[in-house]
Amino acid sequence: LPFQDSFRIFVTALLRKMADPSSFATAAARVQHIHWNVKLDFDTKIIQGYVEHHVIFSDPENGPCEVVFDTKGLKISSVHLVEDGTPVTTLTYKVLAGNKKCDQLGEPLVVTFLKEQIKEDHVAIVRIEYETSPSSSAIQWLPPAQTAGKVHPYLFTQCQAIHARSMLPCQDTPSNKCTYSAVVIVPSPLVALMSALSTGSQDLEDGTIQYTFDQKVPVPSYLIALAVGALEKRDIGPRSAVWSEKEMVEAGAYEFAETEDFLQAGEEIAGPYVWGRYDILLLPPSFPYGGMENPMLTFVTPTLLAGDRSLVNVVAHEIAHSWFGNLATSKTWGHFWMNEGFTVFLERKILKKLRGSGCYNLAAMMGLKALEDSVNLFGMQHPFTCLCQDLSDCDPDDAFSSVPYEKGFNFLCYLQELVGGEELMNPFLKAHCEKYKYSVVESDGWKAFFLEYFQTKGVDKTKLDSIEWETWLNTPGMPHIAPTFDKTLINQAHNLAKDYVEANKKPAKEDFESFSGLTEQIIVFLESLQALQEFEGKSEEAKAKWRLLLDDINKAFGFNDSRNSEIRFRWCTLCIRAEEESIYKQTSAFLGEQGRMKFLRPLYRDLFKTEKGTPIALETFEKYKTGYHGIAQKMVAKDLGVHL
Repeated sequence: LPFQDSFRIFVTALLRKMADPSSFATAAARVQHIHWNVKLDFDTKIIQGYVEHHVIFSDPENGPCEVVFDTKGLKISSVHLVEDGTPVTTLTYKVLAGNKKCDQLGEPLVVTFLKEQIKEDHVAIVRIEYETSPSSSAIQWLPPAQTAGKVHPYLFTQCQAIHARSMLPCQDTPSNKCTYSAVVIVPSPLVALMSALSTGSQDLEDGTIQYTFDQKVPVPSYLIALAVGALEKRDIGPRSAVWSEKEMVEAGAYEFAETEDFLQAGEEIAGPYVWGRYDILLLPPSFPYGGMENPMLTFVTPTLLAGDRSLVNVVAHEIAHSWFGNLATSKTWGHFWMNEGFTVFLERKILKKLRGSGCYNLAAMMGLKALEDSVNLFGMQHPFTCLCQDLSDCDPDDAFSSVPYEKGFNFLCYLQELVGGEELMNPFLKAHCEKYKYSVVESDGWKAFFLEYFQTKGVDKTKLDSIEWETWLNTPGMPHIAPTFDKTLINQAHNLAKDYVEANKKPAKEDFESFSGLTEQIIVFLESLQALQEFEGKSEEAKAKWRLLLDDINKAFGFNDSRNSEIRFRWCTLCIRAEEESIYKQTSAFLGEQGRMKFLRPLYRDLFKTEKGTPIALETFEKYKTGYHGIAQKMVAKDLGVHL
């Protein structure tokens, strides 16, 4: 089928689906296309303008002629019916009270139509004029002082999971995917970029610049993204470029030079890359994640700038999202593992293809350790340790952890081994993307597809019948069946750590000479030390012993001076847990240099647990919190038990 026909069929089918507990949108009407026309005001920290929604109604003759949008903290000024590009009729609307159990869900905006206002094809266009709040959870406004250049302000958005509703009225659910276009007006000389094709720019008489964008592939609302700043571009491949401030753009171009290799490896495994461009935006340090898979414009943290390309696995992960998450999308946040588990699965296949099986196995074992940490943090029986999660009356951000990533990855590894290995599983990944492209997927429907596919490929039915779907999908805790990974490099790192701790071997610089050269192996070594540290207990005697050992390790390897954020994070963790007070100042500085939640939350929690670290944690957060993204502020404040 042509793309337009297959998308129309998908939309029609979608209208019959159940609602998402994280959205107020209903199945009575769904959005097919969004046009966003706005102007940015950096002084007031407000985005003002309008959004037009092309809405299709499921049954306007017999059902309600209403469309429900998600909003959060928006100021609605008017709602009109649009005909031939012009607002012609004022529509009745009301903003209702939200969910008392979860104020993060915002408030539903209900717009009512008359039946005669809806066209024969069940489509109507509604224009909503509005402005955002300065405290919008999706929008990070940075003053010049918080940028690399220190001259111009900066803006970037982060809409995942349910923050798009604080940037524009929308049906803020992954179950509804639509195309979008945009007109964005910004102060000169700033550059605007979006998760869409840039179609032009024009200087306006008032000293602003108007940028236009078009995204022809349907996306969920959480993938609408905007960035504005003093940005420059460096091409790094035939379909890729790095964007950043001039102070960081060259470093980014060097660090991400392998992007085309990652793209080609992904295409070999998962099928055609449908998005055209794949650009990377290297953001200011306050970005709360390692990366965000915004289509055509991946957002990444500057904490990846290690100078040796050792941390670009994050880019491999975001590239993998081009197929899993962006092209084929989990229906709701309760099925988030179908985005992230599949993405990790493809990411590690890409790394295996380009860097060998050692890298793959190291990453898999590190992921298993991250999963154990998340399960222990939540508790073995916590429902957020299930692959399929009930997020009713809940902020999806509260459920965020490595569980959907790593438990999902381990489930897919188990299935791969069961059906006969990569030779059979890789073609299935292509079939998955082909079936669910431009659409959404949930666990039960995918289970039926998986079984049908492999039955037709001749996989023994008794094997398929042995899959314990209920246990994998709906039972909390660690995976009940652990796939087997090659542990050669892992054991090498474990054994060196044991030699230091249990055999009292004196650390020496040449001890790393037998390592693989992969940064991941050093990370595993540090994590092995953490595990041994935890095992030895938290007595004052044990902590004193560890402080001496860590001093010797630092003298041998210079971890205090490392600029690799992953190494720095784990080294600070080891020292804090040993109550090595000399690391507190370094940790505070690290927490002030970047806003990545992967590092912020564990370091703040560990620092807060120590007697002398508690006031430092609180003072550090008070000092740097305004430089963090709103999502990070919220989550760290919750960890520290403070109010914003």
